[in-house]
Amino acid sequence: MSEHGERSTFQRLSREVLVENHWHRYCLDRYVRRDGSEGLYYYIDMPGSVGVIPLFEDGTTLLCRQRRYLLGVHLWEFPIGGMEEGADPLDVGKRELREEAGLVAGDWLRLGCFAPYKGVSNERCHFYLARDLTVVAQALEPEEDITLERLPLAEARERLLAQELGDGQSWCGLLLLERHLARAAAS
Repeated sequence: MSEHGERSTFQRLSREVLVENHWHRYCLDRYVRRDGSEGLYYYIDMPGSVGVIPLFEDGTTLLCRQRRYLLGVHLWEFPIGGMEEGADPLDVGKRELREEAGLVAGDWLRLGCFAPYKGVSNERCHFYLARDLTVVAQALEPEEDITLERLPLAEARERLLAQELGDGQSWCGLLLLERHLARAAAS
């Protein structure tokens, strides 16, 4: 509260965890709205996610064709995975690249971070560019159904964007990569 007894706008008054699992918490907050009244906000609390764009020396990349249970379809996407509480995004990116794509990278560059589902989740998705790649065995988790395809970056871009139902995180990763490449070309 302020010195005049007023509550600060968008101040959390209480938080209740409704359901919790290994990756998410479904929460209900009581908070102060702009007009000073009390509001309720339901949301998904999650530690975040990490996406990786692997780029080989010859200009090719690797896309994952992954079965997405909730949507009932396969999507083309970059390697992307969820974070656990307190995890380092780069460490998660390295793990996801190895598990999903069967790759280990010697050179990592942080491309940026974005909010994939603002208003519903506090998730932040971190994206990295991985280079100096070595092929290793995939180590898929039981709930993953992933096939891989290596193709030129321009073709991968077109494939990602041409999907009837596209993967928003991969699209944002492409934008972050394009921003990086434009900056690199300008300097």
